[in-house]
Amino acid sequence: MDKAKRYVPYLLLTGLTLFFCRMFVGRYGIFGAKVDWLSQHSVLPDYFRQQFYATGKLFPEFAANLGGGQNIYYFAYYGLYSPLILPSYLLPFVKMSDYIMAVSVTGLIASVLLFYYWLKSRKTDTGTAFILSLMFLLAGPMIGQYSGQIMFVDYMPFLCLALIGVDRYFEQEKSALFTVSVFLMIMTSFYFSIGGMLALVLYGLHRYFEQREECRVTVSAFLRDGLCFVRSMFLAVLMSCFFLVPTALALTGGRSKGQNTSLAAFFIPQIAVERFAYSIYGIGLTTLVITVLLTGLLYRKVYEKVLTYGCVIVLVIPVFAYLLNGGLYIRDKVFIPFLPLLCYLIGIYLEKCRKSELSFIAGMIPYIITTVFVYIARNQFASKGTGESIWKALLAESILFLICYVLYCAMKRHRKETKEILMLALPSVICLAVTMNTFYQMKPDRYVSRKLYRDIAGEHNRYAVKEALKNDDGYYRTEQVGNDDENAADLNRIWDVDQNITSIYSSAYNPDYQTFRQKTFGLEEPFRNGMMQSVSKNPVFRRMMGVRYIVSDSDVPGYTLVKKCGTTGIYQNKDAAPVMYATDCVMTEEEYKKLAFPYNQTALLEYAVVEEHTESSDQNIMTAYAPVSLKMVNNRTTGGAEQKNRNEIEGVTWMQETKDGWKIQAKKMKKTRFSIRQVRQETAQQQEGQKQILFLSFRVDNAHPNKDVAVWVNGIRNKLSATDHVYYNENKTFTYAVPLKDGEDTISVTFGKGKYQLSHVQAYLGSLPERSELLYQSEIQVDKKQTEDNVIQGTIHVKKDGWFITSIPYDKHFKMFIDGKETKIQKVNTAFLGCKIESGNHEVKIIYHAPGTITGKILSLIGMAGFLSLLVREKRKNRRKFIPR
Repeated sequence: MDKAKRYVPYLLLTGLTLFFCRMFVGRYGIFGAKVDWLSQHSVLPDYFRQQFYATGKLFPEFAANLGGGQNIYYFAYYGLYSPLILPSYLLPFVKMSDYIMAVSVTGLIASVLLFYYWLKSRKTDTGTAFILSLMFLLAGPMIGQYSGQIMFVDYMPFLCLALIGVDRYFEQEKSALFTVSVFLMIMTSFYFSIGGMLALVLYGLHRYFEQREECRVTVSAFLRDGLCFVRSMFLAVLMSCFFLVPTALALTGGRSKGQNTSLAAFFIPQIAVERFAYSIYGIGLTTLVITVLLTGLLYRKVYEKVLTYGCVIVLVIPVFAYLLNGGLYIRDKVFIPFLPLLCYLIGIYLEKCRKSELSFIAGMIPYIITTVFVYIARNQFASKGTGESIWKALLAESILFLICYVLYCAMKRHRKETKEILMLALPSVICLAVTMNTFYQMKPDRYVSRKLYRDIAGEHNRYAVKEALKNDDGYYRTEQVGNDDENAADLNRIWDVDQNITSIYSSAYNPDYQTFRQKTFGLEEPFRNGMMQSVSKNPVFRRMMGVRYIVSDSDVPGYTLVKKCGTTGIYQNKDAAPVMYATDCVMTEEEYKKLAFPYNQTALLEYAVVEEHTESSDQNIMTAYAPVSLKMVNNRTTGGAEQKNRNEIEGVTWMQETKDGWKIQAKKMKKTRFSIRQVRQETAQQQEGQKQILFLSFRVDNAHPNKDVAVWVNGIRNKLSATDHVYYNENKTFTYAVPLKDGEDTISVTFGKGKYQLSHVQAYLGSLPERSELLYQSEIQVDKKQTEDNVIQGTIHVKKDGWFITSIPYDKHFKMFIDGKETKIQKVNTAFLGCKIESGNHEVKIIYHAPGTITGKILSLIGMAGFLSLLVREKRKNRRKFIPR
């Protein structure tokens, strides 16, 4: 009977975990958030699995299908070798998004149960362990990120196992569980494993000094024992090198730039309340944790001081946040691995309260300091636009905890058996449960509705893509296009291994391709996150990147409907460029850089750009597009200074025309129409059968830089994100390429809310040239049987000596072979792979080797050998202990 009772807390915690998952997420839709879950965490593992099924390789090197073709280790963060994802390879009949949801809920339950088991193994009272486990469960990032950015927390079961492994290391001198748990933590989420290992070091120091509380510790002994402890983690890192080395080399060249921070600022203590309380992007507990850390500074025992002071230093000195974030920025998410330790410190605090080891004054002062600090820190929330409601709630909460502590002390004086968990810990659990859906990070609209999930992840989309690819023997790209929300969800979505797309959303990427999209070519930026590089509606970009097929529920300008699959249409553009071709129709990069908008875009439909000097190209392309002006069809919303001032007071949307643009102030989206008028008598050239394209560009000056600005032109959105956004997109020049219908001479412009000025307006009108036979002289015939993973192979008949051009982003780790002979690769079209080629029939082979793969595998073998050697050594050592003398 007693044995059965031990399982009751585990069953209760499992039931409560499922209940809270349903309460906070499930009732609003699926167990997945719109941000990142839908476009990264649920689709990239599916791509890894598809590639494995197609190639049979467990160690891929190249992601040919994503972002034009990228090093696959740019996407390693999203579960390339995660022990949680790999089992799905055995379940081809299970949809990956469903699998991710099941694994997330299971991982959350496992984390809570392992955390409870760890506390019980540390002789924590059953009631205290249970309430702390609830606190752990209800902390902001647990449910919040298990249903969102999974990589923030999916390592948590292995971190809890590693904490148990640390205890076993010190108590039984066995390191197997510790080493394996750290290895699994790295493989699951290498980014957060660094913070996890730092937390383990602090806990290891705590256990070390606890075990030697009555002994004198010498420096030499401490260093020797410390090296032995760190050895286990070092072996785990070494065993992970087959994954870590190529990932590290990929990240060094393909990460977004970090924020600028002065050196002195790194070492000035900063206590951000949001780092500790409620945020799903931080530790996510209540203000009680601040009180506990302040109280811990008064502890007398060395092993308690080591853990408390260590946590305080790491959490308040900005340099640790900067380093744990890979030197990119200072963000609180890297402290999520410290959540178990902080809950453990709360347990130590409750135990001290139970034993009356703290005087009334020593216990009350930290509560008062916490309350004062929350009040002083109110501007931290106001500056982030979250309003006063959060800090007022935190202030009320800290006052409540102070009152609870005073009542607890008063009751304890008269009644010695007062339950500290009811008076001190339970209020935190209640506050977490009550406020989970009230703060801004976990609102109902954060989650994916079941209808949206069916529309985006439905198998009808896979069928349509397969139909588009079925009868095409060429090497082109196929993209799925919808509204902005659907495009955001499909940034990395691949329905078939033969589908190639231009979009990409990853924290690491090919820098040349990113620069080409954002700076050189100047695509529209529909999202506030600069790393979200969407499918483009620019017809020039689509053509030069070889987007022959588009799957969409609505008509696609410039594309012809070839088949309907239910409500979804398959659209084709036969003018799309092949992904690989040979030509001698080139212009130098020096000439290309002299071209202004829109010729920096349209020139790529008539010439290939190469770095080497060549004869000057024909400049007739400069006369293909006529400058036009835009005039508002209805200008009743405009006015002079008097009208402007009156509207500012009334808060009404107003527009004022300036010399070279418009000034706008809008408290809501404002839609208007503009007519297109010729600047000169000349008319724009129009190719037979080609639609007119309006090329539009203007600069955006945001009067409120802490807020986003968006402008739609015929439904094409451009957005400039707030300057304080972590992934600020720097999109200060909005460019559009708007296809017009026959006879259409007006466009619809929707101004997003905000106060801003549009200036340096440039507008041109004309039609795109027909597919150039001079440019696309010879198209490669790809051998699809030989083309897989990191190899592209095919044959080509080259008519004239010239250049082999591709729209695969350039990377110096490519190798190209023509007729079996390696050829020097060069950068063409400013960002893509190419080389010189002679006339005649050739066999072309392109191979990509991710840097560091061989070195990483060798280091992993050394790490495995070292780990096995350590196990044998420990086994012999423990066996000698039991041999009678």
